[in-house]
Amino acid sequence: MRAKPITTLPAAITALVLLACPSWACAQDGIIGPEAISADFDLRASATGGETGWLDGGYGKLYEGGDDGDTQARLRLAYADLVWEPRFSFNLSGKASLTYQDRSHPAVDLNEAYLEWRSNPAPTRFGLRAGAMWPPVSQEHGGGAWLVEDSITPSAANSWIGEEVKVLAVEGTVERRFGEHRLKLTGAGFLHNDISGTLLFYRGWALDDFRATVHNYNPLPPLAPAAQPYQVRQSNSFWELDDRAGYYARIDYTPPLPFTLNLFRYDNLGDHVSRRDNQIQWHTRFWNAGIAAALGDSTTAKAQVLWGNTLAGPETPFGIPGDADFTAAYLLLGREFGSGKVTLRGDWFEVHDNTFVASNDNNEYGWAAMVAYKRPLADFLTLLVELQHVSSDRPGRQLYGGIPAEQAQTSLQTSLRFGF
Repeated sequence: MRAKPITTLPAAITALVLLACPSWACAQDGIIGPEAISADFDLRASATGGETGWLDGGYGKLYEGGDDGDTQARLRLAYADLVWEPRFSFNLSGKASLTYQDRSHPAVDLNEAYLEWRSNPAPTRFGLRAGAMWPPVSQEHGGGAWLVEDSITPSAANSWIGEEVKVLAVEGTVERRFGEHRLKLTGAGFLHNDISGTLLFYRGWALDDFRATVHNYNPLPPLAPAAQPYQVRQSNSFWELDDRAGYYARIDYTPPLPFTLNLFRYDNLGDHVSRRDNQIQWHTRFWNAGIAAALGDSTTAKAQVLWGNTLAGPETPFGIPGDADFTAAYLLLGREFGSGKVTLRGDWFEVHDNTFVASNDNNEYGWAAMVAYKRPLADFLTLLVELQHVSSDRPGRQLYGGIPAEQAQTSLQTSLRFGF
């Protein structure tokens, strides 16, 4: 089964634009002017200890790892983004972004590309998005380039969304006000997310600000001998293998109180047997529940719980070879101090391998703690400093990688974010 190309995406978006805006009298600054184009880049210094990072082919839980267990200091350009957000009319807008990321293959690639339509303001309002995008799961990302807003590194749950859950989707929304209450319903059908679940199964959870692009591939750590004939040591999260559309749905509730609630459901409806180039289609589905609250004028709290299951391989008398339940949760507190903001976050995560553990053990348990400080230095420049510690137990490290199953990593990072 061949992965489906996505070369029709730019043509489809162009056709929708021409239909929606036949008169290029609307092509003012909102389409090609300076307010429609933005750029940002992140200059980052870090000191990280512990095992080899997962982006370098190890089991590490952070973007970077140590040097054979010793602390490694680095200075790098972490990412650079070019974002085009045209507004064709009051109702129709779009987004297209290119991203450079350190350790990404390819280094520069398409990040997101979609059109968005919204009806005029009214008690009931409708919306539509179509293109390559992330589903609305994360409470930590935002902006034109889908960046982490209050820290350098997102939670384990939202790190995985960034790594493996980009989709090619058509998404609709309905938003309705009932007095002081507001309800929003979102639903979508999607393709191009058939490999999602590979990282969770073979690597486990991680905490990083890596963002999957349309063509990138992710490295995998050393695999069990039993898995090596069936899985190459990389995954391409945006591939389409089985020609089956998945779906996601979300409900948001905002009461006349300083908090919001949301519940999200995702299922790629995969056949879990289609293959290409020694990569297999995973049937991945999960729930996510989130809450965000204002605790006074300068303090906020957020929490998410994400849980689900992923399957890969044919049915056998002993179960499906790849079968794992996964869970991740975090609690975040943020408080403003003058022009700066301090953010604290605690994470807990696990993967429970349900079958064939004797020959391919992918169980994992872990936790993480983070403190971050954010302060704008100028209109175009923001400073972030972050200290993070993560501890996890993964038997596969010792069984297949020859390192202790229990590992801990600590990372101190400083980021200068430039935005124009």
